[in-house]
Amino acid sequence: MFRLNPKLIAILLFCGAIAGVAGMSLIGLLHFIQQLVYGIVRTDGITFRNIVEQTTAIHRLLALSACGVIVGAGWYLLHRFAPKLVDIREAIGNNATPIPLVSTFFHGMLQIFTVGMGSPLGRETAPREISSAIADFIGRRFNISTEERKVLLACSAAAGLSAVFDVPLAGALFALETLLFSFQRNTVIAALICCTTAAWVGRIGLGSQPAYQLPAITLNSPLLIWSLLLGPLIVAFSWLLQYQLACCKPAVRTSPKLIFISIGAFILIGVLSIQLPEILGNGKAGNELLFNDQISWHYALALLIGKWLALLLATRAGAYGGFITPSMMLGGLIALLAATAWNSMLPPVPIVAAVVTGATVFLAVQQKMPLTAILFLLEITNITPDMIMPICLCLLTALSCQQGLNKKQS
Repeated sequence: MFRLNPKLIAILLFCGAIAGVAGMSLIGLLHFIQQLVYGIVRTDGITFRNIVEQTTAIHRLLALSACGVIVGAGWYLLHRFAPKLVDIREAIGNNATPIPLVSTFFHGMLQIFTVGMGSPLGRETAPREISSAIADFIGRRFNISTEERKVLLACSAAAGLSAVFDVPLAGALFALETLLFSFQRNTVIAALICCTTAAWVGRIGLGSQPAYQLPAITLNSPLLIWSLLLGPLIVAFSWLLQYQLACCKPAVRTSPKLIFISIGAFILIGVLSIQLPEILGNGKAGNELLFNDQISWHYALALLIGKWLALLLATRAGAYGGFITPSMMLGGLIALLAATAWNSMLPPVPIVAAVVTGATVFLAVQQKMPLTAILFLLEITNITPDMIMPICLCLLTALSCQQGLNKKQS
């Protein structure tokens, strides 16, 4: 059984602080790159969506073309000449597999540079990976046990997420639900120590405002019925995306051909961004429109297709990044289209509530973290706990369908 001791508590506090500094620094670098690439100073109230929309179509195309060069050349050189990258789950499962610090650092920096330039993937994986690599380095220097290392790596990775999004509770739950698969008391305490410290430190540079300010949400009975019916639809889209992403992943990452594939793929993303600038970046631009009911179903359909294709193209190019915010954007777009179709024939459901439900459940299904997804949305928005009911009803049918689909595939 895992036990806490003063030495490990001190290491958890230290690694949590490091994760907070890493998250704060990487997001600051991301904002700097956005300003540098798109030529617009980011001030209070100016978001990446505003920055991109104020640039010309040609500017966006050139920025994405340059991004393709960095993606192709950067990850080709990293895979070709640097020590092999180690996934956090692989490191947790095998004590003999250390996380290479230098390779992981450059891997994370490439993610921040490319997302800042417009790559459609998420920004949260870089601080998670860098934080866990530093924690692994520290843990080995202090000769901690195998079980202690497992907990430290999971908590540090989750702390990176906590720092970037200011979600101490969701970060701790992420470590427990998706990395450790354990809710043993001492493990819960360790996750809370590390993730709360990271979020607290991250607030120094990133502030403590919710990522999304939503209008007042009204709930009604039709929304509950609609939520039950949305679950299977969410699972179908999630399964399709996972299948297509698996098909698009490069089989060989050490071939120089991938550089030219990457350039071509990001040029196509740049072409898509001429009419759909919100597909660029991690997906927050689309979520801002969705959560404030500022988008028509016609444009939502175009954004869904555009963001979907952009994710597939970036994956085929060999780019890395997170899928938390992109998943939320896709889920919100699917939900908006489904709610619009429902409202044309049946008693209407509130659009913003429908979008929040779809974004949460798609994130839960896509990332296999139902509990974390609910708490994550509560922490990054100003929604009230009333929204938990439609989300849980949607999850009820979604997870049942997902379980049935997994049994059929196995």
